[in-house]
This record gives sequence, structure tokens and C-alpha cells, in this order.
Amino acid sequence: MFAVDPVSNAGGTLFDAMYWSFVAMVPVLIAAWLGLSIMPSRRISAFFLALSAGMLIALLSYDLVEEAFRVAGIWIALFGFMAGLFAYIGANQIVAQVGVRRRHSANCGGIGHLTPDQQKERNTAMALVIGAALDGIPESMSIGISFLENPLVSSSVILAVAVANIPEGLASGAGLKRSGVSRLTILAVWLSVVVVCVLSSGIAFVVMEDAPNAIKGLVTAFAGGGVMAMTFQAVIPEAYEEIKDWLSVIGGSGFAIAFLVSHLFH
Repeated sequence: MFAVDPVSNAGGTLFDAMYWSFVAMVPVLIAAWLGLSIMPSRRISAFFLALSAGMLIALLSYDLVEEAFRVAGIWIALFGFMAGLFAYIGANQIVAQVGVRRRHSANCGGIGHLTPDQQKERNTAMALVIGAALDGIPESMSIGISFLENPLVSSSVILAVAVANIPEGLASGAGLKRSGVSRLTILAVWLSVVVVCVLSSGIAFVVMEDAPNAIKGLVTAFAGGGVMAMTFQAVIPEAYEEIKDWLSVIGGSGFAIAFLVSHLFH
């Protein structure tokens, strides 16, 4: 959970909050670079997506929604969770509509320049980017908030977020590359996500010191909703299409890994 080690009554620093947010989020940028560089097959990408699905479900269960409930109560937790879920759906729809308009614009000759398979892959990859931002920002804010009271954030939080980010970045980097997006654009998109998340952690540390627990819980639960929506809409369907019943085995393994991390490295 987004609990902290009770080693001191003094809080951490702004640098601590931003540094550990960077440590948690930068694996997604590295993984995206690896994905577009080595171009793993769709089946391998699906394997990592399935692993990520299990990790993400564990993350939202143990590190997000449960912590929001502990801090702010069940109704705030549920409200924030549903808000995050619908925010992801809305953002995903906006990106999809922008993509449709662009493919039928004069710049594209009035017709779509991507094959159906390429467009599907790009939509899935962008859905992963949106999800990483929508859950990464509140997660980073929660990391920043945790440093207000203690100098050390739980290692399980950092490790769980970092590990769960790797499959997302790998699959998204490869998918965007296969759909025709340039290497520079892919890296710029993911770098932007990392920068925004790190800044969010710092901003939360500065402005949330006197915020009520309801706001802190709302932010954390919002991340959980975004994680859930992304997992159901982008991660699981894409993984199942390639690996079928192995999704359950690999996804369950991902859940087990995140569960162990959350309890052994707390």
C-alpha cells in the first residue's frame, strides 16, 4: 500500500518525492525504447501484457483502492475509483476520435493511411500510454503525499509501480513502431509521461501538506480506476487475442509477483 515506513516523525524533502517518483516511472520509458528497438513479436508483447494485467490488478487492489479506503473511507474511495475509470474511458474516446479525423484529413489524402491491423495496434498502444498517464500521475502524487509525514516511502510501492510499468512500455513502444509512428515521437510521448508524473509528485508534496484525508484518498482511488479501465479495455483483450488461455496462467503469475513484492518488500 501507499504506506510508509515508520522510521521517523520528520517528513522527506521535495527532492525525495520527485526522485522516487522518477525511479518508479522511468522504467516505462526504458521499456518503450527497448520495445521499438528490438521489436518483439505480437505474441511476446502479449505475454508481457498478460503479466502486466495481473500486476496492475494487484497494484490497484493492494496499493491504491485499499489505501484510499484506509485513508478516506469507502465512499470517497469508490467515488474516486469510478471517476478514474470514466476519465480513462473519456480520454481514450477523445484520442480515438482525433485519430479518425486525422486519417480522413487532407494531410492524409482524405483516406486512412493505416491498415486495419495497424490502426488497431496503434489504438491499443495509445490506450496504454493514456492509462500510464492517468494512473501514473495519481500514483506519483501519492508518492509525494507519503513523503509529507515520513522520510521513506515503502519500497513495495516503488517496486510494484516500476515493475508494472515495464510491460506497458515494451508493448506500447513496439505497437506504435509497427503502426508507423516515428522513434522520436514514441520516445517524446513517453518522456512527457515520465516528466509529468515526476512534476505531479513534487506538486503534491508542496500543495497537499494541509489537504484533508478525503482529497488524498480521492487522488489514490482515482489512480485505481484508471488502472482498472486500462486493464479491461486495452491490456486483457490484446493479450488474449494472441495467447488465449495462457492469459490466465501468465496474468495470475503477474498477480502473484506483485502480491509477493507488496508483502515481502514492505
